[in-house]
Amino acid sequence: MRKIYLNRLSKLHQNLNDNNLDAMYITNLTNIRYLTGFTGSAGSVLVLPDKQFFITDGRYIEQSKNQVKEFEIIITNEGHLNTIKKGGFLHKIHSLAFEGQHVSYSQYEAIKNTFSSLKLIKTEMIIEHLAAIKDKQEIAALKTAVEITDQVFLDIIPDLKVGAVEKEISAKISFLFKKHGADGDAYDPIIASGLYAALPHARPSKKKFENEDFVVMDFGALYNGYHADMTRTVVIGNATEKHKEIYQIVLESQLAGIAAAKAGMTGKELDAICRGVIKKNGYGDSFIHSTGHGLGLEIHTYPRISQFNNKKLLENYIITIEPGIYIANWGGVRIEDDCLIKKDGCIPFNKSTKEMLVLS
Repeated sequence: MRKIYLNRLSKLHQNLNDNNLDAMYITNLTNIRYLTGFTGSAGSVLVLPDKQFFITDGRYIEQSKNQVKEFEIIITNEGHLNTIKKGGFLHKIHSLAFEGQHVSYSQYEAIKNTFSSLKLIKTEMIIEHLAAIKDKQEIAALKTAVEITDQVFLDIIPDLKVGAVEKEISAKISFLFKKHGADGDAYDPIIASGLYAALPHARPSKKKFENEDFVVMDFGALYNGYHADMTRTVVIGNATEKHKEIYQIVLESQLAGIAAAKAGMTGKELDAICRGVIKKNGYGDSFIHSTGHGLGLEIHTYPRISQFNNKKLLENYIITIEPGIYIANWGGVRIEDDCLIKKDGCIPFNKSTKEMLVLS
């Protein structure tokens, strides 16, 4: 375990050095967890060239002792910035980097006023880019989260029938996650039937499943802090030719993406492959979101698999591939797997069937 955190810290130090950054102040709790192992709700990190500090308050004395790796722990009952100033930790430092995408204007003002002699440098997603390349521990945690998600899908299939209620299916999924060893839901499940299936992020309602409803089921287990994210779409009662047509197009698109995904291609290129299948079949305007995103300690992380990402995918990224078609006043289909990017291809973790299930 210690080796994992040493490796992450070493990569951050190398990045700071490559970008001529003297020190970095980190406040985003997800990034703090990635670097230190801390799972609490209050903390900050100061990384210097020769040492690093984790700062928190008295509520987390024992927790930080047990969790925080490779950092000197400081417990304080006053502001973290004042603690750093009083400690004199920055007396040899000329510039201080901060997380531009996470620091509010008021927080920036506080840093500037506390360290008026320092040059403040805004960074963008330094740690997020490091964390996108998963290590063995992270890959194992995500695989377990996916395995639990697959099992819960099997368990819930008998409940998917005419008369089932969206909210009740969602609640049972959440219960089953914990029953099978997950920390809980990676996010609130999406259970969207009939007309609501045309809404990519519909919230479960009191609607009952009806005959000829598509039901889009987007859910995932949270395990050891890592988020699974799977979507399957089923038909209730009777499947028409239109159901079969739309489902087959989305499945063809998703399988094409999985077959093509590999290190070295860009997010834009992968998105274009999935989007191209749907477009050639006449439903290009009905694919209304990006093809996927990264997974990790948050449900949506770098990289984006979208028309706007020209950055190359790297080996050991874990991404979703989740094309969809959404038709207003009728319904929709989305199919999603979590995939490990490798040099010559990708490995889908999900084992749940992608055959169109017709359930009554």
